[in-house]
Amino acid sequence: MTMSLLVPTNSIKKRSQPTDLNESIHRNEPQGKKSKKRLQQEARELAEEERLEALLFGGGGKTTSLLSSDAATAPKQTRVTEEPAALFEIDRAGNEILDVTVDDNVVNQGQTNNETTDGRAWVDVDDDLVVDLMQTSRLRKLRTSREEAAASALPVVEFESRLRKRYEETAQLAAHTDWARIDVDKTDAAFTDDKDETLALSTSAPFLLHASAKSSSLPANVIGMVRCSDANETDPCRSVVQSVHFHPTSNPEQPLMLTAGLDKMLRFFQVGADHSEKVHGIQFPKLPIYSASFLGSSGNVIVSGRRSFFYIYDAVAGKVDLVPRILGRQEKSLEKFSVSPDGSVIAFYGNDGYIILVDARTKEWIADLKMNGSVRAVTFSANGDYLYGSGSDGQVYQWETASRRCIDRFNNEDGTITSSMACSSQHLAVGAESGVVNVYQSQKQQEEPQQELQSSRRSILSNRQPVKSIMNLHTSSDLVRFNGDGQILAISSRRERQALKLVHVPSRTVFSNWPTTKTPLNYVWSLDFSPQSRFMAVGNDKGKCLLYRLSHYNKD
Repeated sequence: MTMSLLVPTNSIKKRSQPTDLNESIHRNEPQGKKSKKRLQQEARELAEEERLEALLFGGGGKTTSLLSSDAATAPKQTRVTEEPAALFEIDRAGNEILDVTVDDNVVNQGQTNNETTDGRAWVDVDDDLVVDLMQTSRLRKLRTSREEAAASALPVVEFESRLRKRYEETAQLAAHTDWARIDVDKTDAAFTDDKDETLALSTSAPFLLHASAKSSSLPANVIGMVRCSDANETDPCRSVVQSVHFHPTSNPEQPLMLTAGLDKMLRFFQVGADHSEKVHGIQFPKLPIYSASFLGSSGNVIVSGRRSFFYIYDAVAGKVDLVPRILGRQEKSLEKFSVSPDGSVIAFYGNDGYIILVDARTKEWIADLKMNGSVRAVTFSANGDYLYGSGSDGQVYQWETASRRCIDRFNNEDGTITSSMACSSQHLAVGAESGVVNVYQSQKQQEEPQQELQSSRRSILSNRQPVKSIMNLHTSSDLVRFNGDGQILAISSRRERQALKLVHVPSRTVFSNWPTTKTPLNYVWSLDFSPQSRFMAVGNDKGKCLLYRLSHYNKD
């Protein structure tokens, strides 16, 4: 219900005159007690209270009488329309002002919608900003190509899109958010097939499919590493950890590992993700240990140092065999050696460029392999059919272990003294004192004519180019090691703190997220991967053997 009232200005003055109600009050009360002006003021206040009560609560006899009185005294041209009293009074003047403002906003919004043709609800002034990718080194990673000029500033929308893509390729992989994706198994399977097909077509080496399906699709750029309690936490070394080695056929979930150092102690540990326990320990009083390794799948361990003798320890029977010397050789130090994958042959680093082959079962000398310069690095191929050696001349030699004939010789691309070597089923890694690690194909090309190899007794100097040169180390690359399936290459240096890098071999890139500046590596002296690559053990100069669990190889 709405009551509209049109009253001219002259009617306002007449409303101040006494009404019938005022006159009735005057007649009932004596004139002597209160003045006439005071009585009129009280009458007006009473009338105003009654009018407000009528407007608020809907009663209305008094208000109607007041309006009737005003209508009787108003001029004839004034129309007074009486309706039942309303509960609320609407401010028409305020609505008119609000309506004008709203209309202006609607007009402005309509103009904005007409100007915005890309479906946006509004126009953000920040969208017109641009970002210079060459401003800082961190922003340069967002460039799609090196030819992208610095003068071409990037819009904010494109900048945000590249940041999201960069996050998905790096940090999101390490966050393990696969549970939030749809059809994860189908997507991973398609990605794995494409990855394997691309790798098979991009290399002439045979692509080997490993039995473990978990190790066939290691992602690049980011690797999941979880630190466990130290492997030798129950009995740490009291010197530098010179050797760390996992038993190749032990339980992958709880593998057997040995550590050895200059404190003359050989320790065995049962490694686990939650806790590692010491199994056994034995001391060699006359031999500070420089190298120790399991002999294949047997329980025997070879231990050597800067002495002319070495030990073979039978961990199952608890028996120690001392080999006082190698017959026919005069070496005073047998501190370095390499063991074949099956543990049947031991290759010692000899003097004057000789590699000394010893039978692990009979502990007798087999043969000598000669190379130019001094021997600095020796390794066997993954199947044990070949042996690689290199040294101070910077050349890499390849021998057949069965015939002990040199079938290939080539110059390392770096040209400096070789310091370390490692071999997988597909690649050969050669580290130099300059810090450069070159990765070659491990097998010699099958299409090379065999008559050229048999036409001369001399080693043929071939021209082999590395598939990748890794230059992430600033000092000598003292250690290179492949994991079980050959997808990870660990390289480190003993001359610099935190000098450890992990390389993703299929993409030939270094993992960017590990190690970090807070990883307590110190000086890395030894490293090894467990069976099926579920764990990685790192021995440092503090006597600790750090243990890390590789998330990719621990998926169930």
